[in-house]
Amino acid sequence: MGLSILFLFHVDKILKTVSGSWKFEKTLIRQSRSNAIACIISLVIPAGYRVQYTDTLPPMCSPGPGRNTAMSEAEGRQELSLSYQFVPHYHGTIKHQGGVITIQNRFFISSVPITAGRVDAPSVQVQPWPLFGQVEKSGTSRDLEFIGPVKGYSIRQFREYLPGDDIRYVDWKISAKRGRLYIREYATPADDLPMIIVDLPDAGQDTDMETFSRMVSSISGYVESRLAKKEPLRLIAISGPNMNDLFYEGYDMTHCLALIREKIHPVPRTFHLFRFMMRSDMRREISRADLTISRDIPDNAGHFHARVRDIRKQHMEKVKTTRFAHAMNKILVSRHFQEIILYSLCDGDVSHIREIASLANRQNIPFRVRTPKRSDNSMQGIFSLAGEPVEVI
Repeated sequence: MGLSILFLFHVDKILKTVSGSWKFEKTLIRQSRSNAIACIISLVIPAGYRVQYTDTLPPMCSPGPGRNTAMSEAEGRQELSLSYQFVPHYHGTIKHQGGVITIQNRFFISSVPITAGRVDAPSVQVQPWPLFGQVEKSGTSRDLEFIGPVKGYSIRQFREYLPGDDIRYVDWKISAKRGRLYIREYATPADDLPMIIVDLPDAGQDTDMETFSRMVSSISGYVESRLAKKEPLRLIAISGPNMNDLFYEGYDMTHCLALIREKIHPVPRTFHLFRFMMRSDMRREISRADLTISRDIPDNAGHFHARVRDIRKQHMEKVKTTRFAHAMNKILVSRHFQEIILYSLCDGDVSHIREIASLANRQNIPFRVRTPKRSDNSMQGIFSLAGEPVEVI
């Protein structure tokens, strides 16, 4: 009992000496781009004690190179320094979460959180995934090339401003007349082109890498055959309902194949749609409930269907659409696509594929899915997922 009381006394004494400083490498970054954080923890360690500090990774972020743990057994005033990178998979404000100090002696061990409330913790702003932002392009004097509407062509349409739009294309006359911001969309020569969507597997799940490699080879072959004929294409990567940081449009075969080689790998999935019902399915359920209530059914059954209908209507009013559906819809309305080809392993939840198929069908864009053949012939009997054709490659 005496040893435990003495240990707790030293723990409290150590915590009173703790001070820390954190610094983000960048205070403004883009979603799915890495950022570095440097941390220095200063404290006094008594003789016979070992202290370890572990920095808490921000939520919905995956770790990158570096280490977020430092340890010391030396006596006296010590500084624990660490540096590591993290990759955010959402946009918004990321505030530092603090860390955990583990204090240990010969007999006892205790872990105490160091929360952001105790220190002046920094924050970083994460911009949304750029639907038509900047992409790297090799072989030019500029490292970054902006892909967007080309000013000088005829105006194709006006639409309401969406977060991330270039403010230079705001039509101020129409905006002043209607009381809301409106954007000019210009017609460009590349308005009729195919879009290739690559559905990257979840890094947290067991993936058949041989099958995935065959899919990547098929993508490379299709891209090479298109670009060899000087036919432009658009390449976008997703991972389930997560927009991944890969976007390409144009004719440059070397650059496009380099992107496929470097960027198309399994990535962590932070969002899933298997718990969300599509709005079209909700509307169908509401109509079905109304039709059932209009019939001569028992009161208990009528109350049940009325309750289901009211819940669906309330959800439709409060939740307009998913972020993934909004992002995909913005992509599809920006250009006229010749067709959409989605490459996917079709493992696990495929709700995001149904979402894309529904959006493409609404705009009369041909949509098909290509998936590699499994060694166990598990895809042999699948011809469609939700009405869209599935080609086994």
